[in-house]
Amino acid sequence: MKKKSLLIPTLYVLVLFVITVGVYLTKKEFDKSDEKEAFDNINFVSNTILNRSIPVINSINEEKIVRPYINDSVKIGRGYYDANLSLEEKEKAIVLYGDTYMQNTGIDYVMDDIFDVVSVYEGTVVDVNEDELLGKTVKIRHNSTLISVYQGLANIEVKKGDIVVTGQKIATSGLSKLNENLGNHLHFEVYQNGKIINPTVIYEKKLGDI
Repeated sequence: MKKKSLLIPTLYVLVLFVITVGVYLTKKEFDKSDEKEAFDNINFVSNTILNRSIPVINSINEEKIVRPYINDSVKIGRGYYDANLSLEEKEKAIVLYGDTYMQNTGIDYVMDDIFDVVSVYEGTVVDVNEDELLGKTVKIRHNSTLISVYQGLANIEVKKGDIVVTGQKIATSGLSKLNENLGNHLHFEVYQNGKIINPTVIYEKKLGDI
C-alpha cells in the first residue's frame, strides 16, 4: 500500500500557526492602543490643586515671637487688664467709651508719629475688615491655637489668605472710635485656644513654648 505524503498536512498546520500568531499580535496592539487612550483620558490630581492647601507652620521653627512694632519710640498707652494688677494699674487698664467702662482686652501701643505695624510671627492672614468702633483690623493665625489681632490700623498692606513672615509690615498705626483718646495707636490682642491672653506672655518665646 502506498503511503500518503505528509507535506500537505504539514503546510496546512504551518499556515494555521502563522494566521493564529498574526491575529494574536494584531489584537495585542489594538489592546495597547485602547489602554493608552483610556489612560490619556484620566484626569489626575494636579499640583495646582495640591498647592491650594493652607500652608502649615514649620513646627521646628526656632524663631521667636516679636512685638507688633519695630520703632523703639513706641510706648504702651494702655495696658492689658489683669485681675492680679494693683488697683492703680487696673484703673489704667480700663477703657471708657461714652458712659461705659470696659476692661482692656489687649495692649494699646502709642507714638506721636505714625509707626509701622508688623506681624509678631509667621502665619496666615485669616481676616481683614473695618469696624465702625474698632477701626481697621487684621487677624493672623500662627498655628492651630494662636491668633494675633491688630486693630485701629491704617494703610493695610495684606489681604485675607496672604502668608506673612515674622516682622513683616502689615499696616501702619491709625485711629479708632473706641480708643479715640489715645490718638495714633495700635490695639493688639492675642487669642490662645479661643481665649484672650496677655500679649506680653508671648514675646521673645518660641511658638512651641507658649
